[in-house]
Amino acid sequence: MFEIIRNNKLFISLSSLLVFLTILTNLAFPLLLQEDHALRFDHLVGLLAFILSITYCAQFLLIVMKERYAASMNVRHLLELLKKMKRKSYVELSEKEPTYLLNRIFGVVDSLYLFICGSFSEAIRCFFLMLIPLFLCFQLHYLLGFILLLLFPINVFGFRWINQQLSIKMKNMQEAFALSNKEMLTTLSHIDTMKQWSDAVLEQLFSSQLTSMYQTLANTNTFAQTTSLVLNAINQIAQIGIYLFMIQGILQDELATSALILIGVLLPIYFSALSGLTKINLDTATLRTNQRFVNEELAAPDDFWNQTSEATLSLTVDHPVISIGNHSFSFLIEETLKPGEHIYLAGASGKGKSTFLKAIAGLYPSEGISLSTKSKRIKPRNPETDKTIYLAQDPTILSRTIEENLVWGRKMTEEEKTIIETSGILAPIFQQRSWTSRLTENGADLSGGEKQRIALARILLSDAEIILLDEATSSLDDEAAEKIMKCLKKHAEKRIIIYTSHKKEEQRFCDRTIAM
Repeated sequence: MFEIIRNNKLFISLSSLLVFLTILTNLAFPLLLQEDHALRFDHLVGLLAFILSITYCAQFLLIVMKERYAASMNVRHLLELLKKMKRKSYVELSEKEPTYLLNRIFGVVDSLYLFICGSFSEAIRCFFLMLIPLFLCFQLHYLLGFILLLLFPINVFGFRWINQQLSIKMKNMQEAFALSNKEMLTTLSHIDTMKQWSDAVLEQLFSSQLTSMYQTLANTNTFAQTTSLVLNAINQIAQIGIYLFMIQGILQDELATSALILIGVLLPIYFSALSGLTKINLDTATLRTNQRFVNEELAAPDDFWNQTSEATLSLTVDHPVISIGNHSFSFLIEETLKPGEHIYLAGASGKGKSTFLKAIAGLYPSEGISLSTKSKRIKPRNPETDKTIYLAQDPTILSRTIEENLVWGRKMTEEEKTIIETSGILAPIFQQRSWTSRLTENGADLSGGEKQRIALARILLSDAEIILLDEATSSLDDEAAEKIMKCLKKHAEKRIIIYTSHKKEEQRFCDRTIAM
């Protein structure tokens, strides 16, 4: 909680000032009413209008400033969490599934925004809106002030217990929502299959998941609302009792008639602030649940990511042992690969070629695979800083332009465009498209060969010193695959290339073969 405040001091300051002005507009009338003996009615109205005009104008400006800051805060927070997710190991990401993690991450960002914009500001507002009426009620009669003061711990400790229970229920609800959303996103993204389903199939796939998801939400909301209802009932009974006490005091000439008017203004303000604890409680429970998710599921070992990148001299493979979860795989391979060597990885399907290449890329933890550099061996491997690129059979295509797809979102230089155009690797694609042509989700408007061409073109623009191709030309015809392999060999004449292919004729492009 305190870390959030420290990291967003400006936003907190703007929110606090906005709350103060809001309180001033709410309490301006009762505070001036206390001084009605010193002001004429027309002066009272004029002063009230002046105060409200100034405070509302200031609130308008503060809201604009606050929301602009909030936008940049959300961007920073989301990028920070995405970086944390990326730093998880390949195995952990595969097990937890990125779509599930993304759903949870968006929930974390939203909960922080709602907490700072809602609960934190509401807590400050409620504090002052309760404190000032409490002070004024004590001045009217000590018994009134005592009743209002007694309600405060009842509500605070009551909501504290509710908060503890909600934290558990909120965690279950968020997990249910994230899992259901993940299943729906991954399933419905396959348009070719989804379009062939009947309505009955759609219900069969998602009906039970959606029922479970929204039933969990209903149970959480039922608990929050029913428990809050008990506390609100206590508050309502106390409020009615205070009004009855005031009426009796006026009838017995113990209190002035104006006291009832003042109480009529103060009590709604006080009890509105007291009921505001309900929202504070719910948002705080959500924030704590999401922070627990960040601390537990997005944490990555620091020592795995603080490596330096140096020019690679050679790749050494010495009877590697590769770990995937609780399983280990060993390979009887002892090789030293030097820059400029192009290696064909041979072996039947199921021999572990893909696993071996991913281990070289640093995606799987391993022993017996290391990079020799000018000064030392880098271990453990770091896929973020190692100059290694792994290209799978089914490459990633973004819903962006061809240009942005090649260089991951940025603009290409003219020199980079010349390299691609000269290579001819994208020539078939450019017959119908241009650099600014936008591609659809997962490259649905491209053939398998076109997707592989885009992925292989990325290699021409990369500075990777080790290139790992895992059936990367499987969707290309023989003539196209031959042209691209020759282009890659020329481009990577001083780099290490290790590739696999179900097309045996591509073995002729290698300098030597390593058999699995």
